Amino acid sequence: MKRIFCLAIALILLISISMGCSNKAAVKDAENEKSDAVSKEETKEEKAEEPKAEKVNLLLFHGKQEAQETFSEIIDEFNKKYPNVTIEQEIVTNDPSAILKARLATGEVPDIFSAGVEVIDISKGGYLVELTNEPFLKNIVEDTLKSSSFTDGNGKVWALPIDGSCIGVFYNKKIFSDNGLTVPQTLSELKNVCEVLKSKNIPAFALGFKDGWTIKMAAISAFSPAVYGKNLNWDADKNSGKASFTNTEEWKTSFELLSLIYSYGNTKTAFDTDYNGACSMFAQGKAAMMAQGLWALEPIRDIAPDIDIGIMGFPVSEDPSEAKLHQFPDFSLCISSKSKYIDECKKFFEFMTTKEIAEIWSNKAKLFSAVKGVSLSFDPVAEDVNRLIAEGKICTQGDRGWPTPFHSEFEKVLPEFLLGKKDINSVLGSLDEAWDKARSISQSE
Repeated sequence: MKRIFCLAIALILLISISMGCSNKAAVKDAENEKSDAVSKEETKEEKAEEPKAEKVNLLLFHGKQEAQETFSEIIDEFNKKYPNVTIEQEIVTNDPSAILKARLATGEVPDIFSAGVEVIDISKGGYLVELTNEPFLKNIVEDTLKSSSFTDGNGKVWALPIDGSCIGVFYNKKIFSDNGLTVPQTLSELKNVCEVLKSKNIPAFALGFKDGWTIKMAAISAFSPAVYGKNLNWDADKNSGKASFTNTEEWKTSFELLSLIYSYGNTKTAFDTDYNGACSMFAQGKAAMMAQGLWALEPIRDIAPDIDIGIMGFPVSEDPSEAKLHQFPDFSLCISSKSKYIDECKKFFEFMTTKEIAEIWSNKAKLFSAVKGVSLSFDPVAEDVNRLIAEGKICTQGDRGWPTPFHSEFEKVLPEFLLGKKDINSVLGSLDEAWDKARSISQSE
């Protein structure tokens, strides 16, 4: 009996201990659950307190129609990294400079825009964000930054250079081969090529003069090697009174060459054909040559991806070494000082200067990159450019040093000259007057 009593006591104690432990565990579990609940609640509160990124809409204004799809691809990639930032393109191809100036005057300024040769003049009005000390400029080729297109006389940078380009004469290698022609190196050789093509009823040049700016591109392909190829300081000489349009024989030659392009092209339809029409004409083999900038490669390749073409410098004399290609820093972007989202604009500029994105731009827009270390494999034509550079047959000076108001005056006389409304002497005289007046205006601003 005693033994049974002891066992009962032991059993009761064991049950009590077990229940105590169970209660402690239950209490601990309850405490843990409470702690987890509190932690989760705090996490929710923390998340609730995190501010949502502000939705930002940026307007990108430019006139580079041929790069629209490339820009769209880059913008999509940018949006993946910055999902709160939306960038909309506004593309103006008909006198974008005039439209931009009107926007500046009315205060309807795009957040990001391309300003062309007017960058420095626009910066004087306080419309641009200075970029001089921005880290992303370290990704840009140093010589490119020195261009007067982007950097003023005080070393302040007002635009981000995106690419470099060239203006010369594209030629169809098959048409040349089929007609026993070789790439002309002298003026007499060029005239012979044009005569042979004329005898075969093949327009030598594809002309899209309905878009007035294309006439200027043809003019630049000629006057860059003809004038500046011999005197890089012609602008300074003009400003100091040492030179003028009327007493510079090379300017007369330049207009004669422009006349040659017009007379051996699709002359009757030139002013009814626009830029895209000229590119299509050349791409389809309906003309043997086209005096235009490297940007024309994209629309040409879109129509005829496998067309065998090259690019050459314009022959301007009987000296083959003077047949030079005009090479220059081309497209750039500015940030409006009036933008509400300057930081986001700078993020886009930083994005544009990464090697990966710069290679997309270069290879798809078919232009040389302003970003360091970008491999150029966009087109076989690039080999021609590299060869001409190696041979020293490059001229880096063109219209970039002109007084800003002079550009429109120059463009105005080109169709007047080609259509016979003004002869060379009257054109050169009017250009002297326009230059002096434009310089006076620029100095007074």
